[in-house]
Amino acid sequence: MTRARPRVAAIVLAAGGSSRTAPLHKLLAPDATGLPMIARTLRAITASRANPVIVVLGHRAAEIRAAASMDRQVDNPPQFITAPNHACGLSRTLAAGIRAASTYPAVAGALVCLGDMPLIGTDLIDRMITAFLAHPDRPGVVPAHEGRRGNPVLWGRAMFPALLALTGDRGARPLLHQHEADMARVAAGPEIMADFDTPDRLADFARRFADG
Repeated sequence: MTRARPRVAAIVLAAGGSSRTAPLHKLLAPDATGLPMIARTLRAITASRANPVIVVLGHRAAEIRAAASMDRQVDNPPQFITAPNHACGLSRTLAAGIRAASTYPAVAGALVCLGDMPLIGTDLIDRMITAFLAHPDRPGVVPAHEGRRGNPVLWGRAMFPALLALTGDRGARPLLHQHEADMARVAAGPEIMADFDTPDRLADFARRFADG
């Protein structure tokens, strides 16, 4: 029997309450073309080599899913799941995504993406996947700009049990501190630190992508 080629899943975290932009929800905010932030983020991810793409929902799940489905340029439609205990913190949302990715035997790693980072491009995602598949013995891959690491972060399957065991609202930050020296690095631009989680940043996002 032919063994399936290893692949990398993308897990998009989209379960948060967006309290810093309340009453607006950042993932529903439109860019200059009217495309919601979550859909803009997914456009680059679904165009990449990542497969499957898993979107983890929680707060206002139905609205976020509807907004994420507005883009007609998606060639690789994502899978939507809901983290039942998302209110317990980012770690539980991440665990739901890792659990879903684990059901695919060919998945050798998972790229953890944040729903509010729409400037991350397909090229960076593909370069991170290529770097990981070339060095599958590493814990994962991080993007770096001017000596600083950012998001997304790619974790190898060997790290899945540790990711599932995380608690609280810090996500995988403790694991990053522990394993960063052993992770592969991929050069990136300032977009790896650019999120949109304040009213001023949402106003900036509303002016972006005017050319489509």
